[in-house]
Amino acid sequence: MGYNRTMINQRKDTMTTITFNNNYDRGNFQIRMSLMYLRSEVRSGMIMCDPRKGTTVKTLARFFPGLKKTRKSAYKQLVDAGVYAHLDNKEHRPLFNSLIDNKN
Repeated sequence: MGYNRTMINQRKDTMTTITFNNNYDRGNFQIRMSLMYLRSEVRSGMIMCDPRKGTTVKTLARFFPGLKKTRKSAYKQLVDAGVYAHLDNKEHRPLFNSLIDNKN
């Protein structure tokens, strides 16, 4: 059974549903979104998450052990490791399954 997450598009009052068929789909979605948010945070200087509830770096640290603690240094570490090369690859393959396995 898939996991559904519903988001409301406020412009047209339409709804979009994202269905995850398994933990790999869910984990890959979480990693990809966190990587995109971290890149945006570093480039713009604006924080995407409420730091009292969680941060993109803490989310990514669950999947990348030894990740540095600041946004800029974590982003640089991930760029140097080639993670963003995988993210920027436009193929929609699940690239992070081994990270999801290591987390459990």
